[in-house]
Amino acid sequence: MNIRKIFDNIEEIVGAILFITMFAILIAQIIFRQVFDSPLIWSEELAILLFTYTGMLGVSIGVKHRQHVFIDFLYNKFSGRGLKIANTFIQSVVFISLLSMIQIGYRLFLRKKIFQLIALKISSGWMYAALPILASLMLVRFIQVLIQDYKSGKLIIEPKNFSIEKDDESKSIEDEKVVNEEW
Repeated sequence: MNIRKIFDNIEEIVGAILFITMFAILIAQIIFRQVFDSPLIWSEELAILLFTYTGMLGVSIGVKHRQHVFIDFLYNKFSGRGLKIANTFIQSVVFISLLSMIQIGYRLFLRKKIFQLIALKISSGWMYAALPILASLMLVRFIQVLIQDYKSGKLIIEPKNFSIEKDDESKSIEDEKVVNEEW
């Protein structure tokens, strides 16, 4: 597997590992409590910690696949330039929200890192670090989507050579048709 493919699927890979680990911990907790009558004290805190990261990774997957919150019934009423304006507005709101999540998450992490998760005996900052870390990953995914939208002309600001590139593509397709017809 090359590095690019791993990076493109990092949320799915890490999310699956965390989910399976969380599930195994919860099953172990049930077995230890019911069969051995000796519950694992740390299992609930670790499951919550893993659930937090898994959930945030799921949101990042949603951003990557453009499945973030959209008001479809309103958005679908637009066409042409109105659609581009609506898309640009929505993308701007998502961008500002992600920047806010990073900033607020970092502040929250700094405030909470001095406390300790009792059973795990680690800083509670690890739980709150999920917000700035994974919001940064979401921002990377959002920028990737934004670049695709920009190149495809879905935003108010269009690439300067968009029409020229389109003309070149159509010319090459026409050239291929002519060559194919000659054969």
